[in-house]
Amino acid sequence: MGAVTYDDELQLAGQAAREAAAIILRHYQAGGIAVETKADDSPVTAADRDANAAIVGRIADAFPGDAILSEESPDSEARLDKRRVWIVDPLDGTRDFVARTGDFCVHIGLAVDGAAALGVVVQPTTGTLWRAAAGAGAFRERDGAVERLHVSAVAELARFRIGVSRLNASDRLGQCLRQAGLDRRAETMGASVKHMATAAGALEAVINLSPGECDWDTCAPEVILREAGGALTDGDGRPFRYNQRDVLHARGSIASNGARHAELVGMIAPYLGPA
Repeated sequence: MGAVTYDDELQLAGQAAREAAAIILRHYQAGGIAVETKADDSPVTAADRDANAAIVGRIADAFPGDAILSEESPDSEARLDKRRVWIVDPLDGTRDFVARTGDFCVHIGLAVDGAAALGVVVQPTTGTLWRAAAGAGAFRERDGAVERLHVSAVAELARFRIGVSRLNASDRLGQCLRQAGLDRRAETMGASVKHMATAAGALEAVINLSPGECDWDTCAPEVILREAGGALTDGDGRPFRYNQRDVLHARGSIASNGARHAELVGMIAPYLGPA
């Protein structure tokens, strides 16, 4: 039996992500963004909801047998019985969207049997699209050009450039980086823009100690990072399993070029607390 390919799924995800990005950009350029607060205290806007409707509609039409798990749609345990689940964050980085930093993205991922198999990420403000499927490499599309992605070859931890959240970094993370002597190596970026920078070799790692990440925050970026030669795990170094009953990633996450991933896991261990 030949290798599984995801050509049709990648094409659909790319089209849906670009449509959602255009919707988000229209809201962004119009200004006057009304912000609501969800039950988990996270913000949501009309841009999140409109982008979500476009993505979910496209996926449901093209792959009616698949399940969809999206941050902005009601969850259903029916997805637990499906092998293939699309995992969507229609606007990753709503806080950055509201703050008008430009660092926010659309995520469309596909998990098969619990493993991230496909990912597309689009940054609306630049039009850049990143994409990858398991075993097929990672690519960036920008300004009409397509280039294959490779993580940085830097292997000395002291030289690592570390991506941290611009608007949601914790004091614990600051303490962790200072203790490791890496605080001056920290670069602030919004949402998954920093994960894509790692996949492209502009950063060596991204550290997140927040217990608030969910499946939709990491599924699409994970495939792109992995296919570029990097790694993305929880804060304990364990691989993520998607489409579980609990979608919360309570142990944070670490993305890296893979060169010192185990050392990064050990570095943050005292700041995660007991499992």
